[in-house]
Amino acid sequence: MIVPTLIHRLSVLRSLQNRSFALLWLGQTCSSLGDGAFTIALAWEVLLLTGSATAMGLVVMAEMLPRLIFLLLGGVAADRLPRLRILLFSDVGRGAIVLLITLLGWLHVLQFWHLIALSLLFGVAAGFFHPAYRSLTPQVVEHDHLASANALTAFSRDISTLLGPALGAGIVALVGPMGAFAFDGLSFVFSAGCLFAMRPLVVSSQREAAKDSLEKTSATPPLKGILDDLHEGWRFVVHSPWFFIGLPLATLGNIFFSGPLEVALPKLVQTAYHADIWLFGVLGMALALGSILASLLLGQLRHIPKRGTMMYGAVALASCAELLLGLSIPQAYAPWLAIFANTTVGFGLGTFGIIWVTLMQELVPKELLGRVSSIDQLGAWSLLPLGYALTGVATDRFGPSIVFLVAGSGNILLALIALIIPANRRME
Repeated sequence: MIVPTLIHRLSVLRSLQNRSFALLWLGQTCSSLGDGAFTIALAWEVLLLTGSATAMGLVVMAEMLPRLIFLLLGGVAADRLPRLRILLFSDVGRGAIVLLITLLGWLHVLQFWHLIALSLLFGVAAGFFHPAYRSLTPQVVEHDHLASANALTAFSRDISTLLGPALGAGIVALVGPMGAFAFDGLSFVFSAGCLFAMRPLVVSSQREAAKDSLEKTSATPPLKGILDDLHEGWRFVVHSPWFFIGLPLATLGNIFFSGPLEVALPKLVQTAYHADIWLFGVLGMALALGSILASLLLGQLRHIPKRGTMMYGAVALASCAELLLGLSIPQAYAPWLAIFANTTVGFGLGTFGIIWVTLMQELVPKELLGRVSSIDQLGAWSLLPLGYALTGVATDRFGPSIVFLVAGSGNILLALIALIIPANRRME
């Protein structure tokens, strides 16, 4: 009786009444926590093997490039094949790879090229995983529960961001990096078990969707079929003003937010706030806590009014907070103001993310959702490497405070452009 009563009182939990989504969410929450621990362990293992920061950069790029390359193909696969099966194979494959790396480490034969290979395979799996995961949610969750489902997904991601690195550091300190690798591998096994338990609940509807897709494309050569599918997804994007306009704005906004927060913030803490790594860590926690607050608040609402206005208004709020980080503040108040600003940035970006994904799941036809999701994610991530590089150069050349002032001003302008477009304000 306690759990049903809690779900009834907390609307953010209402999507957990759906057993399929509850299993999906539980498995992916555990997997995300494992990934958070894995990230810190991977960085430490690369340092132990090579002693090089350049080597860590190569590992990050090895994961990012195949993810971007395979995103569009992953979107096609998510619309052609059973999405649950894609997630299951992805989790089983990644779990096996991580456990193999763990075994090599315990046998003391692990080499740097093994980690590069691991990152490449991870990137390929992620390219297929993310479009399938996003497009599976509306397949298993009722329309009225989509906001709750997306809020819980964001909540688990932010909790993992908050706790995963600390958990990873603890495991590394106790048993070494291979302990954290093993934990991540087992988290994939647990997630795959949850997905396998979902099969009887959703496989019939997925089989029908896959059958319709295969019948439509059976007489088409494979390459032409893939290109036709991609063209169909792009055609939807081009003919949907809210998406066609919102995607490039989000792409630029992502650069203006991610670049300063990930590249310039450490130097801002050191040179402008004259603080140590403790403040940098606290600011990272504040960002995650702000996003968690947005997840809980939006998930609790049964109806979000004027979603277009609220979504871009939240971006404007986050932009003003980002601008605040670059202002010259008396030393006694600067750390507290920075914590408040980062929490506000997290809240604004978390609000935007939840509403944007929910709108996609409602407005994009289900048979196109995989492809459109892949286009959305490709647009969001494709320019990030360039953005990081330019932010680093600008930070060294002009200083971190100027970078935050320019980026915050740019994001305010982008939010205002979005708000004056009627198609965005009409989204309900």
